[in-house]
Amino acid sequence: MIQKRVSLSVLVFLVLLGLWGCSLFTITLDESDSGSIQTLDVGDLLEIQLMGNASTGYEWVRVEPASFAGTPLDIVKEDDYRTLGCQLVGEPGEFVFRYRAVRPGTVTVGFEHRRPWEPEDPVDTYFVTVWVR
Repeated sequence: MIQKRVSLSVLVFLVLLGLWGCSLFTITLDESDSGSIQTLDVGDLLEIQLMGNASTGYEWVRVEPASFAGTPLDIVKEDDYRTLGCQLVGEPGEFVFRYRAVRPGTVTVGFEHRRPWEPEDPVDTYFVTVWVR
């Protein structure tokens, strides 16, 4: 009986240790959050969803920061595009960017909505300041 309790305690400890670095919360942002300051806890997942239409040649491109080295966020996935309905040609969708809060600090994340061959002429911008505690 004592051995079963010890084994169960060790198992619970290992599960909790494994979950320690995982996010319990996903913070989802969209265009309405542009210009805001968002507070995350270490381990949280930040998901930014920006409307667009990949078939037009316009895409959302991260322009800030140039690198996440030394910032409080790590890239989880940045090249995700999903349509919103039947997946018809020319259908609008959303560009999805995911980041994990890995250490305390502050960083501004910025995007431009533009064609890759016209980097000096964005049709829209999106910036959000992220504070990780």
